[in-house]
Amino acid sequence: MTKVVLTYRMQHDWNVNPFLKEYQKLLQRAIDEIWENTTWREKRVKHRYSLGRKNYRYYTTTRLIPYFPQSNEFKRELRDELLREWPFAKHYVDSAIKTAYSILKSWRKNYLKGKRRRAKPVVKRKFIRVKTTLMKVKGSKIRVTIKPREEYLELDFSKEWFYERVKDWNVGELIIREDDVLLTFSKEVEFSGRIKISIDSNLTSLDIFHPEKGWIRVDLSELHRIAETYDRIIDMLKSVQRKAPKRIGVLLKKYWTRRRNRIEDYLNKLAVQLSREFPDAVFVFEDLDKFKMLQNGSRKFNRKLSRATWKKIVGKLSYRVPIEFVNPAYTSSTCPVCGSKLESRNGLVECFNCGFGADRQFVGAFNVFMRGLGVALSGAERDEAQVRREG
Repeated sequence: MTKVVLTYRMQHDWNVNPFLKEYQKLLQRAIDEIWENTTWREKRVKHRYSLGRKNYRYYTTTRLIPYFPQSNEFKRELRDELLREWPFAKHYVDSAIKTAYSILKSWRKNYLKGKRRRAKPVVKRKFIRVKTTLMKVKGSKIRVTIKPREEYLELDFSKEWFYERVKDWNVGELIIREDDVLLTFSKEVEFSGRIKISIDSNLTSLDIFHPEKGWIRVDLSELHRIAETYDRIIDMLKSVQRKAPKRIGVLLKKYWTRRRNRIEDYLNKLAVQLSREFPDAVFVFEDLDKFKMLQNGSRKFNRKLSRATWKKIVGKLSYRVPIEFVNPAYTSSTCPVCGSKLESRNGLVECFNCGFGADRQFVGAFNVFMRGLGVALSGAERDEAQVRREG
């Protein structure tokens, strides 16, 4: 059994802005206290940069690594400190502490990757994470406690478009924002027997391998045309912004909003179409890291790569179908027949060891499919997996 979690957005007409501001201050105080008690330790870290032709030069640096306080004693003292001036239900303090640790752990992960500076995170968005202990659920009606026996918020999602999908699901945590609320639903689902299909994500296409239907290509050129068109307009406006900053600023905001809305509309329709086309499949994607790819590309390639929306596509699909991730290494350059390295020429790949040849993107999709089934692509990968199992 696999636990599936779905999230849906619902508009509300509550006057919660004062409550949101107080929770924002509470969350920032929790982050401040944890940050002040964080221990920083020096660690020698090894780096490398390419000299070409698989030659690298290595060097080491000393980095400060943060370790957040995790003791139960510290968390109890932090809770008591935050409760002193908190006028609402006590469980919101527990929620704020949990959220503060999540924010800091996310910051730490990006800091270790070099994506964040050594500066304390600041809470800019207004939201409240509501634990299930603060909710009373009866059918489609939810009552949220603000102040025990004094103040409550009530909502009913029976008239929302997603009601039929989740009417038998368990209601999870809520996230309250200024104009809407995010509802989470969970259910234990059995996925055994489902067909796995793989998706090789490329700049202008999604290449799908289906074990029964074969290779299917989804053209994303229209999506990139939309982004590129608006990027040209935005770049032109930025080049003349100094002449009329106020007027150009209004135009920039307008075109950025249009760009975002058109891309969001395209991605929503794409996710719906894919989920309807393959309703009983597990989608296997490569676990791609765009940040690493940007480091090695030219300026022109990086600009094209920045328009790629792989994570957004995965995110929108994850609300509708089960998703799995596999290691993307060498999926487009490993021969699916003998496991040798493939040579690429004009979008085609050829194996000089066994004579296999095919479209590069088809090979990528097929190898993602095999890796999703747990099959090693090459002898070296098989041997490595065997060492890990024996170790």
